[in-house]
Amino acid sequence: MNFTKLLYFKTIVEQGQISRAARVLHMSQPPLSQRLKELEDELGVTLIERAGTNWAVTSEGKALYQRALDILDLVNGIPDEIQASRLGVEGLVTLGCTTLSLSLLAQFIPAMNRLHPRIAIRLLVDDSTVLKHKLAEHAIDFCVTITPFTETGLHIIPLQPTESVLVVPPSLATPSFTRAAASGVELDIRELHEKPLVIFRRFDGGGTYMKTMDILHEYKVKPKIILDSPDGRILLDMLEQGLEAMALVPGSEIPERLKDTFVFCRLPDSFPKIMPCLAVVKNRYLPRASRTVWKELCAFTHRPDVVPGAETPGECTLFPSDTNVPASDP
Repeated sequence: MNFTKLLYFKTIVEQGQISRAARVLHMSQPPLSQRLKELEDELGVTLIERAGTNWAVTSEGKALYQRALDILDLVNGIPDEIQASRLGVEGLVTLGCTTLSLSLLAQFIPAMNRLHPRIAIRLLVDDSTVLKHKLAEHAIDFCVTITPFTETGLHIIPLQPTESVLVVPPSLATPSFTRAAASGVELDIRELHEKPLVIFRRFDGGGTYMKTMDILHEYKVKPKIILDSPDGRILLDMLEQGLEAMALVPGSEIPERLKDTFVFCRLPDSFPKIMPCLAVVKNRYLPRASRTVWKELCAFTHRPDVVPGAETPGECTLFPSDTNVPASDP
C-alpha cells in the first residue's frame, strides 16, 4: 500500500464512479480499476461492492476512507509545517460556521489577523447539517455551529447559550406587546396565537424549532408561520422590507439599527435557547496554522475579554504545543 493508492481510493469514493474519478485524476479507467483491485487484494477485503453500474462502499471501505483522509492530511501538511518552522505560523485555515456565528467571528477574525497576518481564513457559511458533512469529509478544519450536533467522532465544546427574542414591527405592536417590551417582563405566549410569524429553523427541522413548536402546542397557541429559515438575518431583512410579521430569532443576531424602530419582547424561560458550539474531528491531524486558529478561537469564545495571542485556557486547548493532534474527550 502506498500514498498513491490511498489517493486513488479516496477520489473514487468521493466521485462516486470510477470513470468520474479517472477523469479527475487525469488517467484512464482500466488502470484505476486495477489499482482498486490491487488494494482490495492487499487488504484481503472488499472495499466497494459492484453490481453492474451500481456500487456501494463497504464498512471496510468506509474505515479505509477515513484513515486515508487522516494520512493524506498529514502528508499534505508537511510543507506547511516545514515553512512554519522557518517563517512563523502561516497557511490557509478553512473554517465553517452557521449564520448565528457571524457576529462572533466578526469580532474574532480581525483580531486574529492582526496577530497572525500570514494566516488566511476561508470561511464557509452554511446550515449545521451541511457543516457536519463537511467536517466528516475533511473539507473544513473545524466549525462554529449549533447543537444538537451529536455526530460520533467529533470533539464538541459548548459555548454561551443565546436566548430567542420576539421582534415586532410597529404595525403589529399592540399594547400587550409594547407593555411587555417597556417593562422587560416576559411576554404571555398566548399573545402569539394566530399572529403572523417568521421563525428561525434549521434545515433538518430539529433542535430549537421542534422544542419551540412543542411549547406553543402545550399552550394551544397556533401562530401563522409564513416563513422559516436557518438564516436569522434573512428573517429580519424581510421585516425591514415591510413584511407584516413578527420574528422569532436569536437575540445575538439582532443589529443595533433595528432597536430604535422595532419592539423587542422577552420570551418565557421555558423557551429553548440557541446552543452554539465549536466542533472538530477527534484525533485528526491539522496543520500548525489551523491548530493556532483553533486555540485562539477557544480562548476568545470562552473568555471574550482575552484577545487572540493571550494564553489559551487549559480546558479549551485541544492542540497542546507539544503535539500535532487534537486531544480526545476525557
